[in-house]
Amino acid sequence: MKLSVSNLAFTPTAGGDEWERLAAAGVSGVEVAPTRLGPWAELDAARLRAFRTELEGRGLRASSLQAIFFGVDGLALLGSVEAFHAMEAQIARVARIAAELGAEVAVFGAPRQRARGTLPPEDAFALGAERLSRLAHLAGEEGLVIGLEPVPADYGNDFLPGWRDVLAMVQAVDHAGLRVHLDTSCVALGGDDIAEAVQACAPWLAHYHAAEPKLGPFAAPAAPHAAAAAALAAVGYPGWVAIEMLEQPAHPLAALLDAVRYVRGTYAC
Repeated sequence: MKLSVSNLAFTPTAGGDEWERLAAAGVSGVEVAPTRLGPWAELDAARLRAFRTELEGRGLRASSLQAIFFGVDGLALLGSVEAFHAMEAQIARVARIAAELGAEVAVFGAPRQRARGTLPPEDAFALGAERLSRLAHLAGEEGLVIGLEPVPADYGNDFLPGWRDVLAMVQAVDHAGLRVHLDTSCVALGGDDIAEAVQACAPWLAHYHAAEPKLGPFAAPAAPHAAAAAALAAVGYPGWVAIEMLEQPAHPLAALLDAVRYVRGTYAC
C-alpha cells in the first residue's frame, strides 16, 4: 500500500519545505482537492503542470482527486437533464485535470449533488445506474476511475449511504470507470464493519481513505483503523491509502505529520 495525504490538511500555500518533510516521513502521494490550487476557471494546463513538477521534484505525485464538485452550482446526479449535463461537463473537466496531474482516481462523495430527494429508492437506483454509467464512460475515456464513496446519513446523504449500496451500484454499472472507494470513518458511521466491507468490495476497490469522523485529527483515533489495515492487507490491496483530514489551524503540518506517523504504523504503508 502507498501513503497519500489530502491537501485539505495543509494551507493552500504549502510547498517546498512542507513537501520535503512529508516525503521524508514516508508519504509518496498527495490527494488533490483542485480548488486548493486555485479557482476552477484558473486551473489551466500550465498551472497544473507546474504543480505536478513541484510535487515530483520532491519525490511525490498526485495520487487522486477529491472535492470534485466543490464550488460548482447547478449539478445533480439525479436532478433535471440540465443539472446532469452540468455534472457531465464537470466530470470532463475533472478528468482533464487528473490527466495533467497524473492522478488516476477521483473520489465521488458529494452528498448534496447526489441527493435522492423525493425519488423512490428503486427509481433513484435505476436513474443513478444509467447516469453513473455515462459518467464512468466519460471518465474512462481519459483514463480516470471514479471512486464511488458510501456516505452515511451523518454527513447528510440519502442516496447510496452504505457500502452494500455502493457495491450494488458499481456491479450494476459494470464499467472500469466506476469503482468502489471506502473510508474508515464513513463505513463506521454507517454502522457497518470495515473488515467485512473491504473483503466484499476487494475486487472493485479502487481507493481508500484513512479518516476520522468529521475529518478530524488523529491525536486520539476513534475509527477502527487496525481492523481496516488488517483487512486491506488480507485482500492484498495494492492501492493508495489517503489520509483525509482538515487543516488544523494551530499547527497544520505538525498535526498532519502526527497523522502520517499513526497511519504508517497502523496500515504499514
